[in-house]
Amino acid sequence: ALNLDAIHDTVHEMARDEARHGKAFAGLLKRYFG
Repeated sequence: ALNLDAIHDTVHEMARDEARHGKAFAGLLKRYFG
C-alpha cells in the first residue's frame, strides 16, 4: 500500500505540472497565433 501511495502521489504531481505547463503553453499560442 505504501508503494502504491508513493506512485499515486508522483503521478498526481506530474499531472498537476502538466496542467500548469499546458495552460502556459496555450496562453503562449493564443498570444502568437490568436
